[in-house]
Amino acid sequence: MRKKIVAMLLCVSMTAGMLMGCGSGNNSSDAAPAEEQTQDTETADENTAEAENTDAADSAGDVEGESVTLEILSLKTEESAQASFQQMFDNYTAEHPNVKFELQSMGSDDLKTTLRARSASGDMPDIITWMKEVEPEFLVDLSGESFLDGLNADTVAGANAIYENGIYAMPIDNGYIALYYNKDVLEANSLEAPETLSELVSCCETLQANGVTPFALSLSNLSVPYMSLIGLFAETVYGADPDWSAKRDASEVTIAAEDGGWKKAFDILTDVVYKYSDPDNAYNNTYEDCAALIANGEAAFYGNGSWALADIRSANPDANIGLMAFPISENQADAKLLCFPETSLSVCADSEHQDVAKDFLAYVASEEAGTIWSENVRVSSSVKGVSVEYDPIASDIDSYLSSGQFTPYGDRVLRSVYTDKLWEIFSYYMLGESDWASLSEELDTYWDKARDEAAQ
Repeated sequence: MRKKIVAMLLCVSMTAGMLMGCGSGNNSSDAAPAEEQTQDTETADENTAEAENTDAADSAGDVEGESVTLEILSLKTEESAQASFQQMFDNYTAEHPNVKFELQSMGSDDLKTTLRARSASGDMPDIITWMKEVEPEFLVDLSGESFLDGLNADTVAGANAIYENGIYAMPIDNGYIALYYNKDVLEANSLEAPETLSELVSCCETLQANGVTPFALSLSNLSVPYMSLIGLFAETVYGADPDWSAKRDASEVTIAAEDGGWKKAFDILTDVVYKYSDPDNAYNNTYEDCAALIANGEAAFYGNGSWALADIRSANPDANIGLMAFPISENQADAKLLCFPETSLSVCADSEHQDVAKDFLAYVASEEAGTIWSENVRVSSSVKGVSVEYDPIASDIDSYLSSGQFTPYGDRVLRSVYTDKLWEIFSYYMLGESDWASLSEELDTYWDKARDEAAQ
């Protein structure tokens, strides 16, 4: 904000200095001859043109001239994402050999801590993979940048839904959180993909009786069950009422309601996902282990996001995998796929190489880069012209989107103060360490705290 004020003051100062007074007298000694006025005008035009050319050269200078290193902090720790970034770096550097890249990838909690510390010290990186925790004053408004024209407008709008004005996040793909299922496992047990909640429970009972673990789950990495919870409350809360957050802010509804969507989501997580996993071995399972379990037919279901698909394919490229929204009731129409802009890039306002950073974003928004990301990370691209047939499950996703049976509202539309607390305590109810009254009271308290802080 301080930089904005300084920039405005400089602009006012420069404008005042350029204003020139004009004499109104008719005395010939006070007025320059017409020929001299013409020469002055031509000289001024030449100076203006020269200044504009100099500005343009300065703007492109970093891209084509002196050595530049772009520092990027990323949430994308998956091997496929890092390999895709590296391929894009190599392609860009081939055209701009003066530009180098320094990529640091870390988990969500570490990245939050890092960004908070670096923003406080004024030492932000050049580019970050977008996080809603970053306030807009720390980012560059990309509104009007021509490279945005090559992206799906709805995806761009969705990625910036939390901002009142401006475009601070450039999305490069569309993500989802849903239920993966192994078609061969179901067929081997004479089962079909469940369409209702009772069918899902019955399916799990049959699998368990046949010695098959229904749900792949990790309790050493709680992000695995947390992804299932996000997918569930997206359906039970926001799939049922897209305006729920506004109503909660107005104290018209509560999280604690026994008949509300939040309890329903927690109950399905506890009574289905956790119950029909293998809790004893789940403490030994890693994120990668869960991907391998579903890929190799050692589990039938796996709740996670689009980012997990690359790990599933890595474990078994030939796995016969399908994708569905979590069944949450006896009405099949209630099962809505959570689909949202997943990976986005933002340019930091303190970057000394904003022009280069924007130029790199322009490359990332190209069809070439979009194809690299989509085919390797196994997600649908936000770049126009990139094929969505990146995997057989693309048809499953398309069926939900084309029928309108999806919701864009998950944890990304929630305030950070609330989601931080949700992440901290969600497992207590699942593991029987807290009852609903206690857990929901704390969540309601933190919703109000997040709302009040946002209003300050």
